[in-house]
Amino acid sequence: MAEAPPTDVNAPERPEGLITGTARTVIDGDSLEVASTDGTIDVRLVGVNANERGECFYDEARDYLTSLVEGRQVGIERAGADQFGRVLANIWVDDQLVNLSMVATGHAIAQTPHEDNPYGRLLVATEQTAWESKRGLWSRSACGSEDTGVTISLDVTGVNPAGPDGDVLADEKVTIVNEGTGMQEVTGWVLRDESSRNRLTIEPTTILAADGSLEIDSACTGPVFGCTGTPIWNNDGDMALLLDSNGTVVARARY
Repeated sequence: MAEAPPTDVNAPERPEGLITGTARTVIDGDSLEVASTDGTIDVRLVGVNANERGECFYDEARDYLTSLVEGRQVGIERAGADQFGRVLANIWVDDQLVNLSMVATGHAIAQTPHEDNPYGRLLVATEQTAWESKRGLWSRSACGSEDTGVTISLDVTGVNPAGPDGDVLADEKVTIVNEGTGMQEVTGWVLRDESSRNRLTIEPTTILAADGSLEIDSACTGPVFGCTGTPIWNNDGDMALLLDSNGTVVARARY
């Protein structure tokens, strides 16, 4: 039996005129195949992003989406197509918006809202509630980590420096802040954006001093690797996530 969405979620009404079909195969936590009268439709859930294969909480996200949709009739509310030719869509099972349920239970993150998704702002607000309630992937022990008691935050005020983005990579930065009185080793921790593309890994033997900070720029001039030579942080909104070496989310910041 699928986990019920939290009662604090204000779900929208299901629209009329949806494409319908039967959900056959769940690929991962944000994509599936739907059998319709016109053939198989490859669907990518719009407005959400689940963890990739090999990452912590990948299995949980895939299994939860499976429990919601597999073998059931679904409604497809189209929102375009992605670069792989998949249909971007909101998926409905009866009156349940599956995209919203994935975010509400902490099985996926919300993506920065775009005008073509009528539920974008609702997804972001719902993610904030899931984060505050430490549901799913937001749990401090989601990936087998232990809470060290040290409070880490992210300062994203430096993500949009003046000048052409590609020319100011060393100035495009996120600052990791240790708000506690104890030092924290951050070796192997990962700073990522809300997409599945950008991952910066902190080099070995990096320690964040008590009440100290560490600037991570998009040119990898600091103790990190994984830069691609291109800007990371979207000027029109994004989210920074800091994961410990197990993959547990330690801190997040939207802008």
